Amino acid sequence: MHIVIPVKSVNKEESIVAPTKEATSYAFLELGEGMQIVAINFFDALPQDFFDYIITPDKNDNLDEAYELGARALLARAGMSIDEIVEALMFRELDEIM
Repeated sequence: MHIVIPVKSVNKEESIVAPTKEATSYAFLELGEGMQIVAINFFDALPQDFFDYIITPDKNDNLDEAYELGARALLARAGMSIDEIVEALMFRELDEIM
């Protein structure tokens, strides 16, 4: 599974989810078996590669570009770290934005 998380820092330990309009970069995660992080890369703009989900803390976030790429959107709580988001994915605790 591939997910994209808009963040305000490129340091994994300090990366907190942010709305796309406030993000300084995008974390592109490849998740393997058991929702383990296989790879993580940071980009200055929304990656144009295939990804399954984009995670945002704002249900009114402008996600048109992600939708055009075929991604689905999930809602995270404000202030969640990358590790907290991955854990929430594992336990299916994030709601889908329709």
